[in-house]
Amino acid sequence: MPKTKMRDIVVILPGITGSVLQKDGKDIWAVSGQAAWQVLRSFGDSLYQLKLDRDDPEADDAPDGIKAVRLVDDAHLVPGLVKIDGYTATARVITDNFEVVPGNIRENKPANFFKFPYDWRRDNRANAKVLKKYLDQRLKQWREFTGIKDAKVILLAHSMGGLVSRYYLEVLEGWRDCKALFTFGTPYRGSVNGVNFLANGYKKQFLDLAEVLRSLPSVYQLMPIYKMLKIGDKYHRIAEAPFDLPNIVREKAKDALKFHREIEDAINSHLQDAEYRKSYKTIPMVGIQQTTLQSASFIDGQIKVSSDLPEWIDPLLSDGDGTVPYLSAVPLELSNDLRETYFAERHGSIQNHTRVLQELRDRIKGMQIQWQNIRGPETTPEATGQSAISLSLDDLYLADEPVEIHAKLINFQNSGGVKAQITPVSGSGAATTYTFHEQEKDWVLTIGDLEPGLYRVSVQTENAGAGIPSAVHDLFEVVE
Repeated sequence: MPKTKMRDIVVILPGITGSVLQKDGKDIWAVSGQAAWQVLRSFGDSLYQLKLDRDDPEADDAPDGIKAVRLVDDAHLVPGLVKIDGYTATARVITDNFEVVPGNIRENKPANFFKFPYDWRRDNRANAKVLKKYLDQRLKQWREFTGIKDAKVILLAHSMGGLVSRYYLEVLEGWRDCKALFTFGTPYRGSVNGVNFLANGYKKQFLDLAEVLRSLPSVYQLMPIYKMLKIGDKYHRIAEAPFDLPNIVREKAKDALKFHREIEDAINSHLQDAEYRKSYKTIPMVGIQQTTLQSASFIDGQIKVSSDLPEWIDPLLSDGDGTVPYLSAVPLELSNDLRETYFAERHGSIQNHTRVLQELRDRIKGMQIQWQNIRGPETTPEATGQSAISLSLDDLYLADEPVEIHAKLINFQNSGGVKAQITPVSGSGAATTYTFHEQEKDWVLTIGDLEPGLYRVSVQTENAGAGIPSAVHDLFEVVE
């Protein structure tokens, strides 16, 4: 098939931890294809260089001299906080289907396809300002180079990359130059995982990494902005708790909430502008049907997280993508627009899901057509009624515990079985297929002999044919 000419500029923004960081030309965060324990072992004390004691949102680079140089293209995870199965497939959708000129967003050369590595430690305000600086330059240059005066920007943002994009578009007025924002699992209202990681770490492992991440304003900006912490018989926002919470710096939490309110205030102001209302479209790709943390309680001096929704939230919002709750994956102002598209997939893999990539390709092709009334985003929340696999597993398994994975079949009567293909990402070895065993309404897989390392898992039914749920993917790690 011939490629479609790309008139616009396309930019991929990764999630938190998704950019390689260097200092003095040496990698200090480069986790592509590695397990977290391998990273800690290989970088040792240099990992503490990632701590961020101060950050000037007006500066192009952080004061400690650390710079983002490229995307982490392969799978990696930070247990308890985030899992990302790379961005290679996302990039190939663009290069395989469109005539584009790849370039480096920081280089002064005409191009229209970029990856935007950013220092994910920093305040998202700072990275949004860096994004604006370079997009202003590259878009002007592309328009002059091609003569396409109405060329605009299309942003493809995974997870926290969507928050960077939102600040650029709304607070920094980037909407004037933008055609579309596609988000894959962006936590518009935050993620309980961020609270859990800050307050409790993860399985008491990686405490040195937890100490580093607790210093970062970006991690605080991933915390929920809705009332989800139950203290006594009332729910509170983390930033508005009536007393200090363990391992959470109150001032950082307040500033993180302010970051989200700045975006909200800018949108409410822009909605009065007729030109704005005809400008860019936000198209959220939402992961569903996966068990996801939804709330927390303060009990006996500790924050204890739960997958139970706060009582005041509609129970139809009770799932998510395993990291980002369903209620958080849609922007506040689009809550009733039915603009989002739903996929039964895990957070770290949604940007690589086959249907997501097909949807992305077709929508961007439609945006290159020279007419006004382009078909809008899918408006069928009935997608939640499609057959699906709900996957539940830990991020990390210790050497003395078996790997246990649970799967549930949604809207599908399975007369066959459920299987998992488990592939080593770090280390060597071939993919191995395992069969789940049915236990009441659950399907369970227990493995007791995996070598330490990072693994990719793909779960699907044994059945083939029409109506079967699509495979679900995730990452997990086994440590020594």
